[in-house]
Amino acid sequence: MNLSAETIPALEERFTEPPGWRWHQFTRQGLHGPRRIRFGSVFPESRIPDAVVVCLPGLSEYAEKYFEIARSCLDKNLAFWVLDWMGQGTSGRYLQNPHKRHSAGVEEDVADLHYFILEYIKHSSVHPDKGRIPLAMLGHSMGANIGLHYLHAHPGMFECAAFSAPFFGFKMFEGWPCPLPVLAARLLNTFSGSSYASGQGDWDGEDRKTPGEDAFSSDPVRGAVHNVWMQNTPSLQIGGVTYGWIYSFVQSCRALRRPSFLKSIQTPCLLAEAGQETLVSNRAIHSVSSRLPHAELIDFPESRHEILMEKDAVRTVFFDHFYKLIRECIIERPETLKPF
Repeated sequence: MNLSAETIPALEERFTEPPGWRWHQFTRQGLHGPRRIRFGSVFPESRIPDAVVVCLPGLSEYAEKYFEIARSCLDKNLAFWVLDWMGQGTSGRYLQNPHKRHSAGVEEDVADLHYFILEYIKHSSVHPDKGRIPLAMLGHSMGANIGLHYLHAHPGMFECAAFSAPFFGFKMFEGWPCPLPVLAARLLNTFSGSSYASGQGDWDGEDRKTPGEDAFSSDPVRGAVHNVWMQNTPSLQIGGVTYGWIYSFVQSCRALRRPSFLKSIQTPCLLAEAGQETLVSNRAIHSVSSRLPHAELIDFPESRHEILMEKDAVRTVFFDHFYKLIRECIIERPETLKPF
């Protein structure tokens, strides 16, 4: 179900559907059964877009949370696409309890993203007069993790990528000897893979009950958006992660931090870390940034985890860097673009 934003109380216009927004979905046959994925898109009304932004949300997020960013992209003459990962938003769920955030492996998420791009985004990103309209990736946290795997698996599809608080390592595992997180996660997954991890449970609104004062954002208005939608749209509600999800992403983080993996990624990347981070490892972000051939790392000392939902003093600077990246890699260098 897609609930009209106009029916949601306490939402300013900037957080509602941009004019021309469209909802879609597809079903792809995965390794463990069908995967139903919902996504949304919007295009500049009367101009050919300079680029297409493909947005990859973080853990437990959903497309509606990115309406403000979609509006900002339209103001810059950029088309915008965003998907709900399998297991969250109104995409399909893995387990009978829809609140449990499980995983079948990051490889399946990468395959969903590739199908999404080839079957939908690619066809709409070729104009008869302009030719190819290039793609720019925008990934937050878990979305950045999946996005980096995509750049490795499918080089040349994106001209550039920007990652907000990228999830390249667990904050809680910082300082652990390298094999221990993998061994512990494997053991727990073997015996309790579909069970909630310790301290996790169904969504009840308590996790973000004090917007502006929690681990996610210091902006009380943007920080409230996450729960406002979930309170009014039960189909969006998602709880904590399972041991199976933790195992999938422990493996994923370990794989993407390998020097050979990172050195193969030639896509220009912008990475942004939050100084007040409590969820992902900034140490891992620095390690990845130092090994990517074309990477810029920016630090926001006052920011909490959700840089894209932070106060304007943080958020505006991030998007200034993102739009500069698009301008330098795409708008000012059309001769370098290759066919899909």
